[in-house]
Order: sequence, then structure tokens, then C-alpha cells
Amino acid sequence: MKKIILLILIFINTLFADTEVLNITFETKSYQVEETQIVKLDEFVDFLFTNPQLSVILEGHTDSVGTKKDNLLLSKNRAETVKNYFIAQGIIESRIKILACGETKPLAPNNIKAHRQINRRVVSKTFVTFE
Repeated sequence: MKKIILLILIFINTLFADTEVLNITFETKSYQVEETQIVKLDEFVDFLFTNPQLSVILEGHTDSVGTKKDNLLLSKNRAETVKNYFIAQGIIESRIKILACGETKPLAPNNIKAHRQINRRVVSKTFVTFE
């Protein structure tokens, strides 16, 4: 019976693992969330309240403008800003982890302005919390 329950939990976790639900973009060298992004944050907060079994990893990303060291810090600050917003809305801090990726995982080449905008982001990866 325990094996069946464990298999079911593993299956459920597989369904939700790496589910990217949130994508917040930022201006160059900024970690301030723009007013236009608040609706997305609030929708994700509602999603987390509706799914208390889920936790989230917030990945902060940057474009390639600036040094690698500065971009790593900036990506951390972006993820922390989103995390702090979630906590202020009532999400329990232990459900939120952050990952600073800097400029290491671009979605598009950083050779033109439109592509750099896509790369300046915080995205979410959700997963089931086993307790």
C-alpha cells in the first residue's frame, strides 16, 4: 500500500514539476516590478492559495548588459522582489525558494533590444511539497 501511495505522489509531482506559470519582465538593470506586471503577480498568488500543496522556485534572469557578477546579483534581487511580494500577500515563506541565474539561461540571443527584454525576467517552477 505504501508503494502505491508513493508512486501516486511521484506521479503527481511529475505532473507539476517544472510547470512554468509566471513570467515577469523587467527594465534594464532594474529589479522593480512595473505596475503592469502586478496583475500577473496577483493571479499567481491566487494560484498558490488555491494549490497549498505546491511550492515555487522563482528563477531570476538578466540579459547580457553588465558584468556577470552584477547580473547574478541583479537576477537574485529580481527573484527576491517577487518573493517579498508573495510573502506580503500572505504566501508562507517556506513555500518559496529563489534561484539566481544571471545571464546564463537566455530565451533569445542578446544581440537586439527586443531579445534582451525577453531575457530580463523572473519565472516560476512549481512543485508538490511532500511533508
